[in-house]
Amino acid sequence: MATNQNMLQRQARVLERLDEGHKTLHASLEGLDPADAFLGSRWSVWEVLNHLDTEKFVAALEDIAAGKMEMLPPFNSREKKLKEDVAHLDENYQRFRALVAGLTEEQMSKPVTAPNPENFFPALTLLELVERSSGHEASHSNQIVETRKYVEAFNAKERAVTFIVLDPERPSELGVSAVGLLKYADFVAGAPKALDAVRNVAGGIELSLTGGNTEEVMSRFGRETRAGLWAVVCTIGNPSESHPELLQAAEKHCAKVVIQQAWN
Repeated sequence: MATNQNMLQRQARVLERLDEGHKTLHASLEGLDPADAFLGSRWSVWEVLNHLDTEKFVAALEDIAAGKMEMLPPFNSREKKLKEDVAHLDENYQRFRALVAGLTEEQMSKPVTAPNPENFFPALTLLELVERSSGHEASHSNQIVETRKYVEAFNAKERAVTFIVLDPERPSELGVSAVGLLKYADFVAGAPKALDAVRNVAGGIELSLTGGNTEEVMSRFGRETRAGLWAVVCTIGNPSESHPELLQAAEKHCAKVVIQQAWN
């Protein structure tokens, strides 16, 4: 009985947290200008909303609850999922290509979008729209190439945390490799002076190391990198000499630590 009661209490807490979270979500959207929702190079409001779309997850849980499915697919099904996604893109490419190839001149001249003065977007015909859309895969293919390059640069498979050593005399002097790592990192940590030196190029969430939060931040980096995110720690001077306690905390909590000079 106690076990059943405990489960019911936990169920009630889940419902409470869901309600609180959904209420908070709507509060965060109050007064939002629709144009602002699409701004931001990493996580725009629109991208966050898409991330929160758990329709497939909820549908799977409904099937499990109804006895239509025993359990969620195992995490080792990534290879299968990737193949399915690529096959889906191939199928859609063929549909799109067949559509474009079959258009008549009359269909191509048909207006399909109204002008949007706020975004300086003109009215387009069907031909003009598919002309713009035809380069979409190529542009994002470049993004994939760049991402794959930094998966290797961040030693992401080894779940590494990268230390970037800044020159004590010229802390803002950064080589191409360091600029790329800072630009693509999800998290950038460092003492205030180190963060000041790289802020112009760093693109991730900034975490200031105060001395008292070293264990907390490095423990978080251990969790974040295990989840596949990219973390960088900036130190002025080699951390083994200038910040030994920081390096020790990183080696304690993180699967792998990589040290790289900023000017290389």
